[in-house]
Amino acid sequence: MTWQEFVEKARNGVAYSDGSMGVFLQQYGLRGEDCPEMWNITRPDIVQSVHQAYIDAGSDLVITNTLGGNRIKLESYGLAHRLEELNAAGVRNARHVAKGKALVAADIGPTGHFVRPLGDISFDEMVDIYKEQILALANAGADVLFFETHIDILELKAGILAAREVCDLPIIASVTFESDGRMVTGTSPEAAFTTLEALGVDIMGMNCGTGPREMLAIMERVGHLFETPLIVQANAGLPHLVDGKTHYSETPETYVETALRMLEHGACVIGGCCGTTPEHIRLLIERSEREKPYRKYHRRPIDFLKLSSRFEFHRLGQALPFTVIGERINPTARKSLVEDILKGGYALVREEALKQQHSGAHVLDVNMGIPQADEPKLMEEAIHLLSTVVRIPLAIDTSSPQAAIRGMRVYPGKPLLNSVTAEPERLALLPEIKRYGAAFVALPIDEQGIPETAEKRVSLMKRILEACEKWGIDKKNILADPLVMTVSSDQRSARETLRTLRMFRDELGLLTTMGLSNVSFGLPARPFVNQAFLTMAIEAGLTSAIVNPLDEHQMGLIKASDVLLGRDPSAMEYIRLYSGQKQGSSSVAREMSLEERIREAVIKGHKDRIEGLLEEALGRSLSPREILDSLLIPAITEVGHLYETRQYFLPQLLLSAETMQKAFARLEPLLRSEGETTQGKLVFATVQGDVHDIGKNIVILMLRNQGFEVIDLGKDVPAERIYEVAREKQADIIGLSALMTTTMPRMAEFMELLKQKNMSIPVMVGGAAVTRQFAASIGAYYAIDAVDAVRVAYDIMGKK
Repeated sequence: MTWQEFVEKARNGVAYSDGSMGVFLQQYGLRGEDCPEMWNITRPDIVQSVHQAYIDAGSDLVITNTLGGNRIKLESYGLAHRLEELNAAGVRNARHVAKGKALVAADIGPTGHFVRPLGDISFDEMVDIYKEQILALANAGADVLFFETHIDILELKAGILAAREVCDLPIIASVTFESDGRMVTGTSPEAAFTTLEALGVDIMGMNCGTGPREMLAIMERVGHLFETPLIVQANAGLPHLVDGKTHYSETPETYVETALRMLEHGACVIGGCCGTTPEHIRLLIERSEREKPYRKYHRRPIDFLKLSSRFEFHRLGQALPFTVIGERINPTARKSLVEDILKGGYALVREEALKQQHSGAHVLDVNMGIPQADEPKLMEEAIHLLSTVVRIPLAIDTSSPQAAIRGMRVYPGKPLLNSVTAEPERLALLPEIKRYGAAFVALPIDEQGIPETAEKRVSLMKRILEACEKWGIDKKNILADPLVMTVSSDQRSARETLRTLRMFRDELGLLTTMGLSNVSFGLPARPFVNQAFLTMAIEAGLTSAIVNPLDEHQMGLIKASDVLLGRDPSAMEYIRLYSGQKQGSSSVAREMSLEERIREAVIKGHKDRIEGLLEEALGRSLSPREILDSLLIPAITEVGHLYETRQYFLPQLLLSAETMQKAFARLEPLLRSEGETTQGKLVFATVQGDVHDIGKNIVILMLRNQGFEVIDLGKDVPAERIYEVAREKQADIIGLSALMTTTMPRMAEFMELLKQKNMSIPVMVGGAAVTRQFAASIGAYYAIDAVDAVRVAYDIMGKK
């Protein structure tokens, strides 16, 4: 089978991938401490037999045993120096049995580290890490690259860009969602797939994490939103241990029943993940070929533009509500904002962003154009901050090609670039826009400047569209700007702008935007002019505008226009916003007390402010213990509540935790000098054979923020060492983490060791594969996540 045949089969019906590799390797003796990729060399017969079983079942594609074949994962086993050898062997094993009957998909998994700003690896470093593995896989003869089980959209973007830099193989990209329907870092399915589609992957979708029912719910939401083929590979339900062996809750029959419904909602490549077997795949193929459920799916035309942030996506279209692009993150003529940016605090930038989001902005325009400043660096720093604190997408507003490229590269989503003109040096950005998956604002300006007539502006826009076609950029990724001139100097200019809008809509089929406020420059009572012109422009086809979302009258006009043009069905959004509101009412914001400012700093993650606030509090003779117990701990507890209720996600949790960490670092010496003790002492480790520690590290961070003393032993720690350190340090609690079902038995073995040593210390367990039932079965406490771990630790200490 060729790649073209595979894609054609998917688009016309359904193509089939394979199922779990790990379950089989475990059955053949793979232990938790073993490197699975090493079996490509030491046990190639077993790896090949797994591939053969899936090909015999009917899989059109088999996935190599190279999920953890990147440098970071292999370093955990002391095998980084054999990266090329292990990955090449994985491809050879699959090719040996595929023999043209199935495609060989080179498996590329996550590194186990987050990219900055969430983690400690820069974006460019992550690209280089993936290049090494991808080059080895491509050189070994893989047919397609398969990124799977990714939990951070920015890390996956780094991998995709790395692939484009070293080879031209097709790309399948698959992410993992939690039970709440989001990635660990808070990315919704709509946002994840908007980003992947913009990056130009050939097939995209989801795998692992959840069972088929949860994935069906996601398919019901997103299937109609995307043109890129969607792949679904669910787990066979939840894993559980029986007599030390892993079993999954979904039988082939129950798995297939749900999988068939996914095909009805737009999935066109389907297989399985953890716990699925050749029998699952065989039955899936038999049933789907016989019943052809995919025929029930009717693809709708996509006539809207999509943007995405790390968290959410936004659609712009002629029939959709008007899009407000917030204009206030712009240092032009704003001295305080310039000072805030240059000193690196970005406190005002954050404040402006959150106020605009709260006021109804759908996208935030971000401009870092400060004379003599390093604009690419400032843009990257602003994106790092804003992509973690606001949910809405960003527009990268710059005249600097370097800042534009840097911003598009590190942005964890699909941004809007503002802007591109018909001038050659600006059109040169089009290949970079295509590469980084951005939409852009197009201005009909050339070397002669701004054309006076609508006809000439349309002519220049056609030139831009021709250049876009050359680079494969769809016009749905363009917001055409009709150019707003100052009406005080030429009253004809407003009418010409409106004519341009209509021609962009009617002749070119383009979505539109504009910077509104320029129309009234030089006139008194400018808001009247702005609002009148905005109303006329919306009727003429304007679909978005760069405006001040803090202007309540202007925002009300926009919402009313949506009602009058039928873009707000049943006026539901208008009623939601304005029912019961007293027109003309206003309130004066009360100045916050010091205590309130400290709590807000923790809750909102203002780590640049917390130390100054603490000094102020200590200067007012508040005791370190009072500050910790009455202000900081209640604040971080509130953050935990926001996280549990999914109002906050991992990026916000980490920001608040880092703020709390800075606060505790300042107070801890004072507490010790006053003879204060900790909340309790814990020894924490990832069990032997498990090299994953992202979750453990977040748990430790949260515990330390609550005043617990935590001794972190790291990952892949033998039971005897955990016991010895806990005994020596007189720990109050032992914490154990395991990600894989293969290493969960180590927890049970540790509990047996404690019995043998006659040690009755409480043990807390957690991790992706660990369940409450398993914890109870071995006599341990269970924590579902970092916030719950703090609660469990307090409960244990309360019983002592």
